Amino acid sequence: MIDDFDELARRLAAWLEERHPERAPVTVTKLERSDAGYSNVTVLGELAWMRDGAPQAQPVVLRVQPPLSSVYPDCDIVRQYRVMEGLAGSDVPVPRLLGLEADPARLGAPFFLMERIEGRVPNENPLYHLEGWFHDLSADERRRHWFSGIDTLAAVARVDWRARGLDELCPPAGQSPLERQLAYYRDAVAWAERLGRPYPHLHAAYAWLVANQPTDEPMALSWGDAKLGNCVYRDGRVVGALDWEQATLASPVDDLAWWLMLDESLSTGYGVPRLAALPAREETVAHWERTSGFSARHLPYYDVFAAWRMAYVMARIGTVFIERGWVPRESGMDLRNGGAALLAMHAARLGF
Repeated sequence: MIDDFDELARRLAAWLEERHPERAPVTVTKLERSDAGYSNVTVLGELAWMRDGAPQAQPVVLRVQPPLSSVYPDCDIVRQYRVMEGLAGSDVPVPRLLGLEADPARLGAPFFLMERIEGRVPNENPLYHLEGWFHDLSADERRRHWFSGIDTLAAVARVDWRARGLDELCPPAGQSPLERQLAYYRDAVAWAERLGRPYPHLHAAYAWLVANQPTDEPMALSWGDAKLGNCVYRDGRVVGALDWEQATLASPVDDLAWWLMLDESLSTGYGVPRLAALPAREETVAHWERTSGFSARHLPYYDVFAAWRMAYVMARIGTVFIERGWVPRESGMDLRNGGAALLAMHAARLGF
């Protein structure tokens, strides 16, 4: 990607004028790198143009395919865009898309541009269980925000993915969505070990997951990273669902397990108390079942599956942080983190 923001602004403006001639001339300003996420290069900015003699402005987000893999062995900007494109106009609130460019000649890598949704996102660093705007909400407001997020998960599960042209997310013939995901993360662990060190706890969990996988499950669209930290809130409700990099077809309960696991990993996983007045697991599950129309009977399996995936993600993030000098090597962040702590709890309980 182009590091000179003046040059980046010039090229992006020229590309936009080709895509949206009704806005020409366009000026791109206020470009800055975002520290959100670790898999894509994310740049925030603002567009300016004239309409009927009046100045117009639009905050935007530019997502660029990274030159090197970081968290996952692959990153497909085009796939992310297609998923959000398929969700446009559905009950799932996604940002309005402004265009996709698969040709790396434009900016040095494939990219897409989308409008930036105004609102607030719960913070994960520092933990929202300890501080921040979400932490400071009243008990009633906190519950309202939480259940709006669960309603968003349910809306994703209800999406008619075939009607919305998302058939490309189907696994190959003869392979279930869960089998495909298990194989993907098995290979990702092997890739991570080639870049770092062995992770025997991930292999032990994989063996348990393969031996105990449920069968004959319904297949639904999965957000892939369903969490408070990917929800844009305004007036107590979700107005934007972000980060569709890992979107796939899966068991409907997969997203619910990931949401619950993320919340627990940011509290129990780091030895801090869970934020008061957040709805309990049982109440959350019952709400999701009512609003999604699906059963959560296989949730205990997907609790382990989610912790395994999170332990993998944190192994990669920890390695990247250590390599970039953001944390000391002796911290062992790739092994000591919220995801690994939850996985260890499951291993102790289930004997793997």
